[in-house]
Amino acid sequence: MRLSTSLFYQRAQDTLTTSQSRMDKVQLMLTKQTRILSPADDPIGNSQVLALDEKLAQNAQFDRNSITLENNLGREESVLSNMVDYVQKARSLAVNAGNGSLSAENRESIALELRNIEQALFDFTNAQDEAGEYIFAGYQNRIQPMEYDQATQSYAYRSDDGQREIQLSPSLHLPAGDPGSKVFNNLSTRADIDFTNGDNLVKGLKAPDRQTLKGYWDAGNADTQSATIEFVGGDYQIRDGGNNIVQGPNAYNPGDTITYQGLEIETSENVANGDAIDFDIGEPVSRNILTQIGDLASALENSGPEGKGFFTDEIDSSLSSFDDAITSLTNTQAKVGARLNVLESSRLSNTDIEIVNEKARADIADVDYSTAITDLIKNETIYSASQQVFSRVSRLSLFDYL
Repeated sequence: MRLSTSLFYQRAQDTLTTSQSRMDKVQLMLTKQTRILSPADDPIGNSQVLALDEKLAQNAQFDRNSITLENNLGREESVLSNMVDYVQKARSLAVNAGNGSLSAENRESIALELRNIEQALFDFTNAQDEAGEYIFAGYQNRIQPMEYDQATQSYAYRSDDGQREIQLSPSLHLPAGDPGSKVFNNLSTRADIDFTNGDNLVKGLKAPDRQTLKGYWDAGNADTQSATIEFVGGDYQIRDGGNNIVQGPNAYNPGDTITYQGLEIETSENVANGDAIDFDIGEPVSRNILTQIGDLASALENSGPEGKGFFTDEIDSSLSSFDDAITSLTNTQAKVGARLNVLESSRLSNTDIEIVNEKARADIADVDYSTAITDLIKNETIYSASQQVFSRVSRLSLFDYL
């Protein structure tokens, strides 16, 4: 067989190029630490690696989400803890304010401290995270949740009831916070009673059954939002705004407490036959913890000799509201703690899944260093030998044998 010079050099070049390509490929595997440099190297393995890469990236996002959620819950837990401390302090002050030996000046001092607690709690209800988002604002976390209405002298929740969630796994979403409407809003109902006649015959007023009072007001009309207590012949009877007798006649002794639509009206010992007590029932107002503290402070500030002296009812109401507030706050704390526990379990689970996925990916795609290094040395040897053979053969000539 005859070989032309060009064919001889072409075949030599092909041999060297093939050896060089094999050696380069092994070197690239070692550099990139993978045996799959292109889908053609292992089509099935490549598709598995892509799926595993997606899962690993998803796990990495879940890890970042868990850090965000942990920060949010930790911040909320801290704020709730401070709020519980302040409400407990307010409750202690309310108990102290009920001491009959205190003077009006003493009660004003307690009211001043309650005002400070009111302001501190107001700041906590509008607490923000490092991004300037309100913790207790639901979905509308850029809107200040609690605002003070000067006209009604009460606080109102302005945001929604939404609960933002953060995903920690393909199937697990945990709330990143709690809306203020569920934490510290609408804890009690304020009774609005105005005595238009006979207030000197009233010794005390309480509203222990505020739900009944609210239901009465909601079901009534303009004629039934007022009432009159009449004292006739040793008995009492109650007429509504339409002049209808709705209760009684019932036996009465001076100083008795009369119950009507959730109200308890303690009468004076000076009630005489023919006397009457007229009063209007205003719409009961739902109160949050801030409004409750403000109302108690106002009652104590106006409890001097010139006042009606009904601050004791406000104290009783506030004690019940403070207990409800503490219960709501501590229950929310418990929920936050439970979420943190679930978060930690989810984080451990994600770590385990990540380890499994990384091992599976390594088994499929990672280069075997001992095999790769052996192949590299082998291909380097082949390449070097090919160069030497070509060098010697290319110098052969018939003139060497003449």
